[in-house]
Amino acid sequence: MVNDTVPGRYWHLMDDGRIQCDLCPRYCHLKDGQRGLCFVRARDGDGLVLTTYGRSSGFCVDPIEKKPLNHFLPGTPVFSFGTAGCNLACKFCQNWDISKSREIDTLAASASPAQIAAKAAQLGCRSVAYTYNDPVIFLEYAIDTALACRERGLKSVAVTAGYICD
Repeated sequence: MVNDTVPGRYWHLMDDGRIQCDLCPRYCHLKDGQRGLCFVRARDGDGLVLTTYGRSSGFCVDPIEKKPLNHFLPGTPVFSFGTAGCNLACKFCQNWDISKSREIDTLAASASPAQIAAKAAQLGCRSVAYTYNDPVIFLEYAIDTALACRERGLKSVAVTAGYICD
């Protein structure tokens, strides 16, 4: 049993009883208690859960120019955060200690989507970036955070390789 989890939205039950994660092209096939290659999407009973929802590897205010963007809100601060895990295995990863972490203890800070949006606004940020690890794997958390940000007039930035299914 996985604790402190939120149901995942992108999966289906296979004929052989395993669950297939449908989020990224790795299509991990999971038996009860197993985690996908990303380590944060896991089978729990008859469903898939996201084990990092609401839990971050850290928060930081960065200049928007630090993100791989061109002429997007120039000169403004962006509230950046990520979680543990990743669905990629890049040998050159500068955040490997976070993205390939198997220790949930690396998730030091917790915040709901509404709390992230409120903090970003309080700090004078005009946008929130989902970064440090690929946000594809925490898509449910990122989408819910983006919706909370939109309610406050904040933009969202996904720093991603885009390794995701349709």
